[in-house]
Amino acid sequence: MSAAGYTVFYDNKKDMPALKERYPEAEHIFVRGLPEADALAARRGRTLVLALHNDKLQSAAALCRALPFAAVFVLPGGAPNAEEPIPIDVSKPRLDYMETEITRVCNLNCRGCADFINIACGEERYYALERFRADLTRMKELFWGIGKIRLMGGEPLLNPDLASYAEAAREIFPDCDLRIVTNGLLLPRLSPETLSRIKKAGGGFDISDYPPTHKMKKELAALLREAGVDCNFSVPMRFFFRTLLGAPADDPAPAFRNCIFTHCHMMGDGRLAPCSYAFCAYRFNRRFGSVFPEDDGFDLSDPALDGWDIIKAFGRPHDFCRCCARGAVPFRWEGHRAAADARESDWLVRETWLNTRFVPRVQSMVKNAAAAMRRNLQSRKK
Repeated sequence: MSAAGYTVFYDNKKDMPALKERYPEAEHIFVRGLPEADALAARRGRTLVLALHNDKLQSAAALCRALPFAAVFVLPGGAPNAEEPIPIDVSKPRLDYMETEITRVCNLNCRGCADFINIACGEERYYALERFRADLTRMKELFWGIGKIRLMGGEPLLNPDLASYAEAAREIFPDCDLRIVTNGLLLPRLSPETLSRIKKAGGGFDISDYPPTHKMKKELAALLREAGVDCNFSVPMRFFFRTLLGAPADDPAPAFRNCIFTHCHMMGDGRLAPCSYAFCAYRFNRRFGSVFPEDDGFDLSDPALDGWDIIKAFGRPHDFCRCCARGAVPFRWEGHRAAADARESDWLVRETWLNTRFVPRVQSMVKNAAAAMRRNLQSRKK
């Protein structure tokens, strides 16, 4: 490929030989963080290639928004050997993270499930593939890319067409870090064809290390290694967390400031919510007659939506934050719980000194460490 008129910004010196081979006539600039605004402005009219780690692309592309480049491409994760660089539209932002339920059923039904799956009732078992594709296509109209897409449940391996969801996500958002979030117990039942299609789509597995999963950890790792599919195991999950208040607070800001899940945006059935609690709380309302807000977020059918406005809204406290405590209170994990056994107390935080004063202080200290760990995991993705 002739690369006269190209400027390549990269942040991994190991990528330099491959980038030189791909763009032999380009200007190559190494950056430790993000490209400097002045360096970008000085290259107006050129074609820009951002060969940067995945977690930097949102901010780097935003710096290009007002500059008249001939074109802008990305190589996510600094992957110079990718088949093709991805053209992007810098008039739109990139969403850092999105998760979506492709199933509303689970084989574990954990007590106090954060998505209330264990008390889901009367819903379609699966997020219809056609609707999933339509919603992703609408998201593409709002965002040039999504940093990480996580296909979740429930238990996503219960969806018989799992690979098609991975393929659709990769087709529409080729820049994403694509992960399937699973308890892993059903992985041995996946067909070689399904695993092959997930591998071809560039998908990997984020496996939640619940007690029954932990017993199979070596088996699951070997299975995926043999299939050539990437996997990560979470830290051992021996505790879940209560987070909801019995009555909403007047000010949503304290809970938002202290929350370690402010990045967990969720999409489904024509809706984009700031977090999974805001998206899924309707299940709690149906089960217990509560009145948690169910319309916090955006209707994707609204033609007036603007991606930049959504990014701005997700960066500040939102209505559902009034329903969350400043500190998440742990309780011991329990699986295979019948819906009839669920109680409001599985999710609600009791008003005690420990829960309202001590726990929030600890969570505040943990928040920055958790964010740094997440950034480190993202930056290691290739």
